[in-house]
Amino acid sequence: MVEAFRVGLLLTERCNIACRHCWFCSGPEKTATMTLDEAEGYVEQASEIPTVEWISFTGGEPFLLPDMLDELVGLASGRGLRTECVTNCFWAENEEDASSRLSELVDAGLHAINISADDFHQEFIPFSHIGNCYRAAKSLGLKIVIMCTTSRSSALKIGNIRERLGNGGIQIIGSSRPAGGVTALAVESAFIPAGRGASIPRGEWLVGESSVTGPCGDVLRDIGVAPGGRVLPCCSAAGLVDYVGLGNANEGSLGELLEEAGDRRVFSILFEEGPAELARLLGVGYGGYVGRCHLCHEVLRDPRLPGMLEERAASG
Repeated sequence: MVEAFRVGLLLTERCNIACRHCWFCSGPEKTATMTLDEAEGYVEQASEIPTVEWISFTGGEPFLLPDMLDELVGLASGRGLRTECVTNCFWAENEEDASSRLSELVDAGLHAINISADDFHQEFIPFSHIGNCYRAAKSLGLKIVIMCTTSRSSALKIGNIRERLGNGGIQIIGSSRPAGGVTALAVESAFIPAGRGASIPRGEWLVGESSVTGPCGDVLRDIGVAPGGRVLPCCSAAGLVDYVGLGNANEGSLGELLEEAGDRRVFSILFEEGPAELARLLGVGYGGYVGRCHLCHEVLRDPRLPGMLEERAASG
């Protein structure tokens, strides 16, 4: 059975910006938001799953809900869970403000800050805000993760970000460990042409630069809960496909929904073999995708897939 280790609460679909690549299609016009009672209920449910270690508060932009964020970080930390907040750093206008805001969250029990920094976000947010948040988080001893999403013409890539932050202690995943110790982890990945990102021209896709084969290590392990209670099987765009929804956390507990999902053939294939196996069953080639998550998103949307998996199960 696949064991979940993290639950991501998408507290709101609202964001102060509308990035061109956003597969969740967040933006200022979106209104769907969890109530505090709902979010607290999901935290309680997550804390009852023995294998879950982390709660990630994301969106949208969770820092648009400051009071709720403080309450939820405190609750989750009090239940023995490690906590992470994902942000575009719009609120970090100077280092003093950044330190003050993060100090409140650290006092509530925050463990990690996940910073979005790339050309897409920096169309709206000055890079100085990224630096303010990074330096404040470092001074407070927070674990720091920097996420950089790129396209073919991106100028701001993870190496540039590390250089602009002036710290060789930022370890880029996939590269050697910094000699002076690690102050932050940094991840660069191609945007997924889904949601709002589907409108980005194909010439911007980073096809062939990431593997599309191999098993998925995130499905049913890094799950999400969206406003309204919809439970997503992973933290990527593929999780939004209706066919792989796990149900609603307002109608059944996260633990129960995960247990039921563990019996579904589609998830065992993804976890053990990956979306390339689903593509093989459908007779779909592997070319033309930016990575495993993009391929997964496309094969899960194929209307033939449910019937094909049922036939496979019936034939043993």
